[in-house]
Amino acid sequence: MKTKSALLIPTLMLMVFIIQGCASTDFCNVKTKTISIYDDHSIPANTGISTGLYTDVDGYRYVNIVVEFEQQTATEEPVSLGIIFAHDQNGELGSRRYFTFDENFSAAADPQMITVTGKASWHGQQHGKSTYIARLPVMGPFLQVFPFNHHNGSRTFSIALYLSE
Repeated sequence: MKTKSALLIPTLMLMVFIIQGCASTDFCNVKTKTISIYDDHSIPANTGISTGLYTDVDGYRYVNIVVEFEQQTATEEPVSLGIIFAHDQNGELGSRRYFTFDENFSAAADPQMITVTGKASWHGQQHGKSTYIARLPVMGPFLQVFPFNHHNGSRTFSIALYLSE
């Protein structure tokens, strides 16, 4: 009986920890940050745009890029997103292409574009928008995102970054 009660207190503490979440303990505080890149910004038809600014993402391991854009029907072309990782705020050694090598990879490799698309992300006519999230490892201390509107009409869109360790 004494063994059962000795395990009861740590078990209850673990349950309280799980129910309350990590916010109440120092060792669970994870460094996070949210940055708005574009907020209800207009983008012309068949056009890509850029702020020209690189965002400092140094010290974070992952970036979640949220893209939301106007879309009235499921057949409209999406807004896609290009992503560049660079080594300084001026885009030095910046690249949109990367290689991923698996363990024991021996074949020739082509670089992959860091481009995501909102195709098939429509929320339906009642909402009139599409939203998607791209989660990437941080591959350089600075990041730039640039949307491209594939639709034949202008659109309003928003892009935000959520950075985490």
